[in-house]
Amino acid sequence: MKKPIKIAFVIDTIETPAAGTERQLLLLLNNLDKTRFEPYLICLRNSSWLKEQNFFFPVIILNLKSLFSLKFISSLFKFRRLYKEKRFDIIQTFFKDTNVFGTVAAKFAGCPVIISSRRNIGYWHSKFDIKILRFLRRWTSHYLANSNTAKEQTVMVEKVSSEKIKVIYNALDLEKFKDINPALRTKQRQLWKIEDNEILIGSIANLRKVKNIDAIITAATKLCQNFSNLKFVVIGEGEEREHLQKLIKMNSLTEKFLLPGRYENIIPCLAAFDIAVLVSSSESFSNVLIEYMAAGLPIVASDVGGNSEAIVDNESGLLYRLANPDELVKSVTRIINDRELTDKLKTNARKRAWENYRKEEIIQQYEDYYSALVKG
Repeated sequence: MKKPIKIAFVIDTIETPAAGTERQLLLLLNNLDKTRFEPYLICLRNSSWLKEQNFFFPVIILNLKSLFSLKFISSLFKFRRLYKEKRFDIIQTFFKDTNVFGTVAAKFAGCPVIISSRRNIGYWHSKFDIKILRFLRRWTSHYLANSNTAKEQTVMVEKVSSEKIKVIYNALDLEKFKDINPALRTKQRQLWKIEDNEILIGSIANLRKVKNIDAIITAATKLCQNFSNLKFVVIGEGEEREHLQKLIKMNSLTEKFLLPGRYENIIPCLAAFDIAVLVSSSESFSNVLIEYMAAGLPIVASDVGGNSEAIVDNESGLLYRLANPDELVKSVTRIINDRELTDKLKTNARKRAWENYRKEEIIQQYEDYYSALVKG
């Protein structure tokens, strides 16, 4: 019997399973065929959430708080000792710090296959970061991107050969979306005090600048001038909360706009929505967008990054230009006024999600990719 392929997934930390990359990584760790693969989770830092979990795979914490600390060198040696003990076949890195530390550590340890992940389109990269990433090209054997947009950005900015980059889209556990039903919708709307005759426009996003929640508030002000039965909700948490609360109050939307915080289970939230919006100023490939689709919601999304790879404009959702925020208002208005369009968008979105992002098929793509790398 062949030995399972050992893969070390190296990430900064996991604060919550609700965040995009963390959710996809946990899905992968939990669903890889354990007869063929032996996954390990290696984190630079611990978190309250990690401490509370009982995982079915090994978790190793390096306790490296900063790349610029004195522990950087000792952590490299700790990683090398770990590699010599476990003999990983593949080391895959995620996020800014780990794409640096993990690549250097994997090279120092002597791992033959080093994969660096690209799951955003570089909005956080400084010129210094780009120089480092370009330097690390020589030690990175492969790259994994979650959209063609992220791949193109990596080729253009980091000067990575396109042949080294594999694109695998995000996966969905679609069974959860079968729980959406009228009773769940009613229950969640009652919790939020949303009446049956009110149209709920919802978004699921961390309250960070890149998620551009200001645009929803601005659009809400204009939409409420034409429709008296609208309510708005943004599910998520983050450093922008205080600013957004002030903006909501300034625009006299306190009775119309909810910020109920983060939900571990977003299915009841999706059940309560009538229209879903995503207004981010930067996305590689949004988990939330394909979750909206799987829930069969009519969607309006900013035409940035990989959003146009998920949505076919005017078929499975409406895309608007970020530079023209009035298009957001017009698109939402179209959905409210046009029942035939709404029904078409809902049907096509759900169909597209179930055809393209099933967990089982995406996991199979990962397994085939990892197997091919080890054989190669």
